[in-house]
Amino acid sequence: MTTQSTPRPQAKSFRQQRGAVLTVSLLILLVMTIIGVASMGSTTLQEKMSNNNRQRQIALQAAEVALRSGEAYLVANIGSVNDLATNFNASAPVTGLYSERAPLVGVATRPLPTGTNIFDDTGWLATGNAIPVTTMSGLTQQPRFIIEYMGRVGEAPKTSYVNKKPDRRQYAFRITAIGWGEGTNPTARYILQSSFRMPLL
Repeated sequence: MTTQSTPRPQAKSFRQQRGAVLTVSLLILLVMTIIGVASMGSTTLQEKMSNNNRQRQIALQAAEVALRSGEAYLVANIGSVNDLATNFNASAPVTGLYSERAPLVGVATRPLPTGTNIFDDTGWLATGNAIPVTTMSGLTQQPRFIIEYMGRVGEAPKTSYVNKKPDRRQYAFRITAIGWGEGTNPTARYILQSSFRMPLL
């Protein structure tokens, strides 16, 4: 009696399958490496953005301190028209004080130096150009401010031969301040300006 057996497809030998696992493993490792490198790049970028934002905030706070110091300087030192003429006098200039208009009849103006650019650090750091604020610690470049006298505010009162009206117009000033971030050579800077008016005796 004879038996017949149907031939079955033979499975691939172990020797033929050995390279597939290695190829798949390398592909997975490559994908994981790409994901890791991309994540590291994103993290580095976020750290730089965070540091830049921090430096910008420090510069902003420094400029704000300088601006308030300029306002306090006016209140403390300019109480009368004579104080205005003395401090903003071109013949005896005070550091950081400028006058776009004559503080008093017969007193010369003292405008900002020719070619001054408030967006250029050179002018701010030059000796005698601005008033430094030394109340902030931990900064390489201390914030600074300048004050400009801009003139009287409003229209001059009309006078008559019978009854002269007193001139009650206030005196206007422009305060410009700059602050820098941390570091030996800070690249972050912030500039603020404010208008300040007050009556003088």
